[in-house]
Amino acid sequence: MALTFETHPEIPDALRAALVDIWTDATNAGGAIGFVAPVEREAVEARAFGKFTVGKDLLLVGSEAGEPAAFLVVEDHQFSLMDHARILKTVVVHPKHQGKRYGQDLLREAERVARTLDGVEMLHLTCRGGLGLEHFYTKCGYTEVGRIPRLIRVAADDYRDEIHMALSL
Repeated sequence: MALTFETHPEIPDALRAALVDIWTDATNAGGAIGFVAPVEREAVEARAFGKFTVGKDLLLVGSEAGEPAAFLVVEDHQFSLMDHARILKTVVVHPKHQGKRYGQDLLREAERVARTLDGVEMLHLTCRGGLGLEHFYTKCGYTEVGRIPRLIRVAADDYRDEIHMALSL
């Protein structure tokens, strides 16, 4: 089954609750989305979408049979020297939908949406090293443009690189 996509310039409360559930489930299934498993829903809820700016950012949600299955945020830098670029944040696919190519579909739709935004020429994102995520993003057309070694600490003795990826539109 294919995803249907919707963009939201703001996040309705009912949708937010569903996305927090997906985010929590994905993290606890091993996803690298700003938390380390195990994480309680309340911890995700407290930080979820905290930097989302109504009128600047866009939420992109992919649904299967009317239920959210994947989402990401297309974030505006709110800095005039970067008006031509958007950063993708919180790229999440629910674990029960892994293996269906929904992650690729989500990124392809983000690219399509970005092309409709006035003057946007580039998308970029960061991902956590040590999980092979950069290979997934490379398959989706992104290029690794840099990394900061050991920037992310997931445990007292476990540091990961932050990998920067970009896609020219």
